[in-house]
Amino acid sequence: MHEISCVRQFRKIGVVGLGYVGLPLAMLAGIKGCDVLGIDLNKQKVATLLSGSSYISDVPDQELQALLSAGNILIQSDYSELSDCDVIVICVPTPLTEWKKPDYSSLIGAVKGIAAVLRQGQLVILESTVAPGITETTVLPLLEAGGQIGGKDFFLAYSPERIDPGNKSSGLHNTAKLAAGLTERCLYYAQQMYQSLGIEVIPVRALAIAEMAKLLENTYRDINIAFINELAQVCHACNINIWEVIDAAASKPFGFQAFYPGPGVGGHCIPVDSVYYSSWARANGYPAKLAEHARLVNAAMPKYLADRISELLQSVGKVLSGSNVLVLGVTYKQNIADLRESPSVELIKELCRRGCNVCFHDPYVSEISLNSAQIERVALDEHVVLRQDCLVLAVAHSAYNFAWLSEVSTLIFDLTNGMARFPQEKIKKL
Repeated sequence: MHEISCVRQFRKIGVVGLGYVGLPLAMLAGIKGCDVLGIDLNKQKVATLLSGSSYISDVPDQELQALLSAGNILIQSDYSELSDCDVIVICVPTPLTEWKKPDYSSLIGAVKGIAAVLRQGQLVILESTVAPGITETTVLPLLEAGGQIGGKDFFLAYSPERIDPGNKSSGLHNTAKLAAGLTERCLYYAQQMYQSLGIEVIPVRALAIAEMAKLLENTYRDINIAFINELAQVCHACNINIWEVIDAAASKPFGFQAFYPGPGVGGHCIPVDSVYYSSWARANGYPAKLAEHARLVNAAMPKYLADRISELLQSVGKVLSGSNVLVLGVTYKQNIADLRESPSVELIKELCRRGCNVCFHDPYVSEISLNSAQIERVALDEHVVLRQDCLVLAVAHSAYNFAWLSEVSTLIFDLTNGMARFPQEKIKKL
């Protein structure tokens, strides 16, 4: 126990992957006085950061510039200097393939790069989302390929990220992190590292438990959002206002958590982690039927909404094909510039497939890709709005002037309930 209870100093921290997870962690470590080595293989991202510009909304340019000027953070595209770090945190993306299967290629590449420079005594922490068992059955053997033994020559832990882009109240600094280790000492060192950054740590007994907990956190949300999206469809068919139903149910002080319908589910976690869970379950002979159905429900929302838009246009004597539709908001959530897995983009694609003339506006996005073509946003002015047969409020960004929109538009399909307090004659709800 004496060896386990010894205190280690984590003066130099390496962060591999400088996206929504890695960059905030690197910044926090630099602010806390650590020497930080940030690694990203995307040279354009590296050049952008070195110029003092942040592509992450939660990382202000001024803070990045201050750390660069002070020399607290070094950013580069190769792994060679990671051997100087006391701890290496892996924050690379683990997305889905085009066939909606887990994609570990970036993770495997990063681990191989780390293994080539791994030195004795280093702590390696994986934060990327993985299926249960991957840390021990995939990451560990790759790190041990050079002859060092995990838990003895180097230390390995798993601590799943809990980043919610754009969330101003719950961030990296005040959200507790789960942590599990290959051995008891691995866990102890991981706790020390995060605690040195001011982060609360909740120790978990086994790596697989921490890995599965991450999948549970987001699959839980995917399933509940799917249920409320399904309920919204049933309520619409029965002429019941789903938003009033949710408000009524939310008055119960126990046993209920409000979820809200929308165009689907996007982002870097929920739709991805749900697939990681269901793929892992099916591979182990226990199909996760509820999670799989939830994915189908949420993925089908753009088609359902296209049907609804067609019905709305028919109600005013128009047809979808050839009509002009303006989609407001294409990011996956409110007030951020993240397009990953955005259901609004899928809605636009579906409308285009049905012959609709679709344009978009989003204060955070200047262009989107549709079938390899780049579509630029339109100006949100009276001239543009008056040319539309229907406006679709898909993301209720704070920058939108709902009062003005309600005045100048002839027909609005509100998927967010953001315009609930305005006259409802020409505003139709999901």
